[in-house]
Amino acid sequence: MGIVLITLFILLLILDVPVAFSMIISCFVALLYAGVDTIMVGLEVPRSLSSFYSFLAVPFFILAGELMSYGGLSQRLIRFVKALIGHYRIGLPAVTTVSSQIFGAVSGASAATCAAVGGIMIPVLGKNGYDRAFASALTACSGTTGALIPPSILLLIYGTLANVSIEKLFIGGIIPGILIGVGLILVTSIITRKMTIVQEEKADWKEIKESAFGAIFPLGLIAIIFGGIMGGIFTATEASAVAVIYAAGLGFFVYRELKIKDLPKILIASAKTSAVLGFLIACASLFAWTLAIGKVPELLTTSLISFSDNILALFGNQLSPETTADIQKIVILIILNISLLLMGMFIDAGPGLLIVVPVVLPISGAIGMSAGLDAVHFGILVVSNMIIGLVTPPVGSTLFVASAVGKVSITRMTPFVLKFLIVMIIVQLLITYYSPITTFLPSLMSDF
Repeated sequence: MGIVLITLFILLLILDVPVAFSMIISCFVALLYAGVDTIMVGLEVPRSLSSFYSFLAVPFFILAGELMSYGGLSQRLIRFVKALIGHYRIGLPAVTTVSSQIFGAVSGASAATCAAVGGIMIPVLGKNGYDRAFASALTACSGTTGALIPPSILLLIYGTLANVSIEKLFIGGIIPGILIGVGLILVTSIITRKMTIVQEEKADWKEIKESAFGAIFPLGLIAIIFGGIMGGIFTATEASAVAVIYAAGLGFFVYRELKIKDLPKILIASAKTSAVLGFLIACASLFAWTLAIGKVPELLTTSLISFSDNILALFGNQLSPETTADIQKIVILIILNISLLLMGMFIDAGPGLLIVVPVVLPISGAIGMSAGLDAVHFGILVVSNMIIGLVTPPVGSTLFVASAVGKVSITRMTPFVLKFLIVMIIVQLLITYYSPITTFLPSLMSDF
């Protein structure tokens, strides 16, 4: 049954059948092969999604992101960051990265972040002497932090499927997201040395003050979400509702850029995105159940452990049990990272995550990372690995968004993207093998 499921699923993907339909078709064929009542299973398993209270946060955060985009949030955030650091040699690229991180922290979507920030910053970077292909590549890679810095839709999906605290996943993603941003800025400083740059004039005190006042309310939303979750005031799901009310209040009554006539467009766009994600997760639930029936996760876990045991056998009996367990964990995580990187090149992060979570969960149990903060660490390393796929051809979504916004071919962007990918992979290794990067902030939450 497992062989039928996986073989048919891969074949359908090769034939360019959408991921959701590939999962449904392969599941029904595999279940028919095993003699299972496909109608009852097909109805019952996706229906169980209604019991996931945390999934309610997905449509709310999507709606909040749409309200913020229409409400002029991105322009105010970018103006504020530009006033602070825009006059340095790498100031404008740093503005792009930092603005992406801040906007990502309130929108939760990498593609939306890339489009909003890129639409403003790519023309400015090009005008000031930066290679347009470089500007587009930087925007694409910076936009990925929107998928890691909370509120992250991908972390929400992982927490829902893996039954891991979404609040702790959110807080645990902060430091990894910042590290990626710092790494991108460092690479930028090297790449731009040979470019003839026109530096911005240093902002005067009046501009800094005005831009800070304009950005104070959007930044206040970040403080409310982080403070509320860490302080135990509300859950991530409740925080999503707070974000919608706050964003609507800003747009309608503070900035007055939101109009009643915009609401149908905003609600329809949010509903479409939410429906797509809901359908994907329903398909993934059925796929996960079928995988479990076919014992695919157990087989994969056993194979990985057997492979690591064969490597350890090279050392004979010279290693202590503790050392043996540590080496086994290192080997398995290396294989897992490579597998996820390869998968991310061909399947977008959202659908890819829906596929891999049911498969990798038994692996987390086998290496002692299935409970507590270790489960948070494992979840973030999986998600952070998958977001690298957002900027890797052939299906990197933010890569295509940045290419369209910057009006530059992906071929021209690729040399710059590869340089940024190096630092993203380095950060991924740090996340994988140094757990405090992901567990330090969540560990503080128990004090509240």
